Amino acid sequence: MKSSKKKILILGGTSFQIPCIQYAKSKGYHVVTCGYDPESPGHQYGDEYHNISTTNYKAVLKLSRKLEIDGILAYASDPAAPIAAYVSEKMGLPGNPYKSVKILSEKDLYRSFLRKHKFNTPWYGGFSTLEDFAANSSEFTYPVIVKPVDSSGSKGISAVNKFWEMGKAITYAIQFSRCKRFIVEEFIEKKYPQLDGDIFVYDGKIIAYYLGDQGNDEAINPFVPASINYPSLLASELHEKIQKELQRAIELLHINLGGFNIEVIIDDKDNIFLMEIGARNGGNCIPEIIKCASNVDMIKMSVDTCMGVEPQILNRKDIVKFYTTYVIHSKKDGRLKSVRLDDKITDYVLDIKLMLEQGDEVFKFMGSNCTVGIGLLEFPNVDVRNNMMSQIDELIAVELE
Repeated sequence: MKSSKKKILILGGTSFQIPCIQYAKSKGYHVVTCGYDPESPGHQYGDEYHNISTTNYKAVLKLSRKLEIDGILAYASDPAAPIAAYVSEKMGLPGNPYKSVKILSEKDLYRSFLRKHKFNTPWYGGFSTLEDFAANSSEFTYPVIVKPVDSSGSKGISAVNKFWEMGKAITYAIQFSRCKRFIVEEFIEKKYPQLDGDIFVYDGKIIAYYLGDQGNDEAINPFVPASINYPSLLASELHEKIQKELQRAIELLHINLGGFNIEVIIDDKDNIFLMEIGARNGGNCIPEIIKCASNVDMIKMSVDTCMGVEPQILNRKDIVKFYTTYVIHSKKDGRLKSVRLDDKITDYVLDIKLMLEQGDEVFKFMGSNCTVGIGLLEFPNVDVRNNMMSQIDELIAVELE
């Protein structure tokens, strides 16, 4: 006989997934987590852990059927998103069409979708080898961007200015691709900071939209988000255009529900490019900073919707202060000695979440896998924020042994 206690399967157990595991527990659900690494910190917060990769379709479906789960969630995990959709579709659980989530999860498929439906998209091509690209290289004008088709966290991305640099960039991209494919696309010159953040969809409609202005540590890697600032300083008219384009994509893909991580570029002619629609909540504590700024709790909403509960937005407020999620990182490799907070920043710190401990190996910030921790910051006005963020790597300093 099935237990009367509802079961939720949360795919993964990273630090970013702890808040949704804790919320699910607080709702009285039996929380099951799975992943290939039993040492991931989130697993200790659930009721039950299974050592199964979150990208193993057959194993996750078999486990889900055996446990008779009531909901499945890929929170802040790109690789797990297609598996969550696959299982929910097979078992008739709340979720989104597997075919649509697969499109959103593989960059060449997603660019093809955008082109087919006349969204703005960079000129692109999907390839498996340097030879494949070489046969089509005349279609591209340098500089170009090379990316793994199915990686997340800005891992494996390079800018390439000459054909002879492609081999190194392709090798780097393939290193981070599970399916061993890469995409080459034209470089879009941004007029404004790239936009990054989360939306929430319910019953096929966007019910919450929070995109902020992305910051980067240009000295290390201009493609890896180092901060996101809320509220965005972009004109409201452009945000309205972005939201309309996102809604059109959601309807074309028959998306039903859930949190989605969004990246948008606007070019010098104010053309909107929906660079990414990730079928999962954002990492880097994006839902947490949105909650601090607006009272909109996308952690709660994500768990509720996957368990068949209509999401509630209570006491939504306008963003009247200035909020930042900052990725604490190092400019070089080494071992962590400490993360030092300068007295000038302490009054603006809401929380510091460290992913590493003293003595752990630290890597130069080339992707989200090199994160030391996340700082959640609140500033009274934009001038204070800009002043603090201009020297943030000195105010929240990673010290190596």
